[in-house]
Amino acid sequence: MEKLFKIQMQPLRSQLFTKLRNGILIGLGIFATLAILFEIGLFATWHEKLSDTLYTQQQPPNDIVIIAIDDTSISEIGRFPWDRNVYAKLLEQLNSTHPPRVIGFDISFLENSDIENDAALAKSISDLKNTKVVLAAEMSDSRFLEPIPQLKDVTFNGYVNTISDSDGITRRVNLWEGGINSFSQQIASTYLSEVQEEKTTRINYLGNPGTFSTYSFIDVLNGEIDNSNFANKIVLIGATAEDLHDTQSVPTSAKMSGVEIQANIIQTLLDQSGKKSEANILTLVTIFMVSVVGSIIFVLLSPLMILIATFGFVIFYILYVIFSFDSGVIRNIIYPILAAVFVAVANVIYKYLTENAEKKFIRKAFSFYLSESVLNHLLENPHKIKLGGERKRLTVLFSDIAGFTSISESMQAHQLAELLNNYLTKMTEIVFKNEGVLDKYIGDAVMAFWGAPVENKDHALAACKTALEMQKTISENFDFTARVGINTGEMVVGNMGSDQRFDYSLLGDNVNLGSRLEGINKQYGTKICISQSTYDEVKDKVAVRKLDTVAVKGKKTGVPIYELLHMGRPTKDEIGFLDVFEKARKLYEKGEFAKALAVFKNVTKDYPNDQATLIYIERIKELIKNPPDHWDGVYHATSK
Repeated sequence: MEKLFKIQMQPLRSQLFTKLRNGILIGLGIFATLAILFEIGLFATWHEKLSDTLYTQQQPPNDIVIIAIDDTSISEIGRFPWDRNVYAKLLEQLNSTHPPRVIGFDISFLENSDIENDAALAKSISDLKNTKVVLAAEMSDSRFLEPIPQLKDVTFNGYVNTISDSDGITRRVNLWEGGINSFSQQIASTYLSEVQEEKTTRINYLGNPGTFSTYSFIDVLNGEIDNSNFANKIVLIGATAEDLHDTQSVPTSAKMSGVEIQANIIQTLLDQSGKKSEANILTLVTIFMVSVVGSIIFVLLSPLMILIATFGFVIFYILYVIFSFDSGVIRNIIYPILAAVFVAVANVIYKYLTENAEKKFIRKAFSFYLSESVLNHLLENPHKIKLGGERKRLTVLFSDIAGFTSISESMQAHQLAELLNNYLTKMTEIVFKNEGVLDKYIGDAVMAFWGAPVENKDHALAACKTALEMQKTISENFDFTARVGINTGEMVVGNMGSDQRFDYSLLGDNVNLGSRLEGINKQYGTKICISQSTYDEVKDKVAVRKLDTVAVKGKKTGVPIYELLHMGRPTKDEIGFLDVFEKARKLYEKGEFAKALAVFKNVTKDYPNDQATLIYIERIKELIKNPPDHWDGVYHATSK
């Protein structure tokens, strides 16, 4: 048993080790490829664009209000740019009641206009008591371009420059450079005093253009808007008119005005909700885990399960990316999913190639043992072939030509070979027809079995049909007879042998009993002998005669044996004969030899050539002549 366990476990371990090794190699190869592509920045723009789709429309806090220099205002006030006294009047209007806390001009006052207008704007800013003003400056080739001196002295200044990525989309902004704050950083720190200190932030856009409360410049200037809408808030003044071309592409829209971009930046700073991309090393770790661990798992799954698992992972990872994005972290969308897809495709291809090789191996190994239908079933379900051995309830058949030695001595070698080949071919065809497994040829003997590697609940019946068809074919085609033994029981079945050569075969006492039953036919002059266990499974579908209880050579315990007559129930004539024979056999079994002898002799009157009856008569005469010391009704066979 220990040897069998080793036979079974060593191939299983070897196969598992090979699969795991190949899974690791596939995963490492995919990881190395994707890591290189990631480091050189391939798909970086695609990643950014996919991340852009994760922005959702949100309701902004009520901290920021935009006063828009729109088309309506330009049509009423006049061509832009306007005189600076227009802005002075707007500030006076805002300062009249409910003043804002901070006013930010997203308008450049970098050059002097006429003295009176510049002075009027400067004075209106100075007159603001509870409101701070931030003016737009610019960074140009590392030069800081500030508003005119009259305004610089009474305001805070910050540059309005943003960063556009290679695809032209504004996603981030530098908050300070060379000790100078950006426009949005200056406003946010003036409003809140404590804001983000990082140099660069990724803007958390709250939605499409028009998300923030926006009022027309002319409406505010004319007092048509209640000043309570601006009380203690941040008020941004900037251009939204299309003709002024102050727009940029952003993740949520192809066009957004510069002043609304600044509003989104300020809100990001106030909420401290700037998006952060995960570290490159974390992305590489994720790619490694998906590639290697995923491949180790996938190599053990079927192609269908691989596809299901990949789909499930992609859905899970997308949900994870969305959750992380909402939490402020931008995960790499493309590479982990690519890793999962590549691992899935690679493992499906690997399985296709290895399963094709496995199918070729199975076909080569089993084509001589199995029928075409059974072989095709195994090719579709290779897992049903277990390396090593497994215990199963099976039915085994042994057949042997009667008197083959005499036959072989009377024929030339080529004639004998032709006869044997013809005979074995026909016998094999019958085995395959009944979906049995040809175990082996042993000279002129045939060994076959049913119930493995493909399940067959009627394996005993299939073996009986095979034996009867064998006898019919032999009687029609050959001048000799053959004996068949059939037994059903638990046997060990599997690939038995060495690492270099093995056969799919059987082991166990029940196999040996099947072989002994083939030989026991000699003792009774019968052609097909089946065991009690086989009879129990087919008794309602075949006609049999109980022959005896026999302890085959090498065994002390007797087993009932039966002669298989034909398929179906016994005929009326057979029933009479079988009843009388059984009556005589029971008398013999009880040790009532004289009575048994008389009944057996009566049988010979109608059936003078029944070999089993004649053998019983001779055996009983010997028992009467030499009575046994102890009689248990069991015949102990002395030969195979």
